[in-house]
Amino acid sequence: MRHHSCIGLAVLLLFPAACAWPAENSALPTVATNDNRTPAGSLGNGTLNLRLELRPGRWYPESEQGPYRDVYAFAEEGHAPQSSGPLLRVPQGTRIHVSIRNALPIAARIYGLHSHPASAGDGLRLAPGETQQLEFLAGDPGTYLYWATTSDSNLEQRDDAETLLSGAFVVDPPGIVPRDRIFVISIWTKGRVVSDEVLSINGKSWPYTERLTYKAGDATHWRVLNPSASGHAMHLHGFYFKVDGVGDGEHYDRYSEEQRRLAVTEHIAIGHTFDMTWTPERAGNWLFHCHMVSHISTEPAPSEDAKAPAHSPSAELNHGMGMTGW
Repeated sequence: MRHHSCIGLAVLLLFPAACAWPAENSALPTVATNDNRTPAGSLGNGTLNLRLELRPGRWYPESEQGPYRDVYAFAEEGHAPQSSGPLLRVPQGTRIHVSIRNALPIAARIYGLHSHPASAGDGLRLAPGETQQLEFLAGDPGTYLYWATTSDSNLEQRDDAETLLSGAFVVDPPGIVPRDRIFVISIWTKGRVVSDEVLSINGKSWPYTERLTYKAGDATHWRVLNPSASGHAMHLHGFYFKVDGVGDGEHYDRYSEEQRRLAVTEHIAIGHTFDMTWTPERAGNWLFHCHMVSHISTEPAPSEDAKAPAHSPSAELNHGMGMTGW
């Protein structure tokens, strides 16, 4: 008889210090949570047609009645901005035609929208209101990143509104129907102050992150991407996993069966990716989260001027994310 194994995906958290509410701007669209299960664009006859935009939006990392930040985000034309950005996912050999428009009040530089593998290069610069067309072959199978900056910064140095401008770019082998999940780690930060951070995965912070349910005995495949400003030691409670491949956002190395190592924790550097396979062998509730001390320990109480409002859900949350599987 098969049992269900429930995986509580508790990767990252929201520190109360980051929960001050900015000034009202109700005209901004809400940034939608992206579970990275639906590819963007229209795929047919070997070509993906996609219309992307960079737009301002209001991001709610917890509930939509909770605290928020006004940010910049990628959007598919005609849809809400998303965190993480719209999923680019195609089979190898696909020709990709992307129209990208900068609807921000500031210039932006975009990286990763090209054939892979490649070097990051200088990126594509878009002035406010400018639209450019890109056309390229998808390239080799793998897990890649695309991202943007409005300050000409690298991923580690991005700050404030630009820190959520990131998305997943996956190229599948031809004829393969993907059965996996994609998790994009983000850190909103302001002024590079550690106590003023909002950490999330696929657009939500713990305990608002997605819960996943699997059947015991079924092999499970995940892709983990880190366009955030910090490395993370991603730890799975309860089970070992195999590392199937690693990448730096521009290149991807898929391991042979002999190269795949067993792990319970895999460090993922800034701008890097890794793929993993694991099998839930017994029923229970388990966590997948960053095991670095600074990301799971209790934070000092925020100062008076940085506290969340009394009616904010975050005012009742713990400051840190010390937790175990059960």
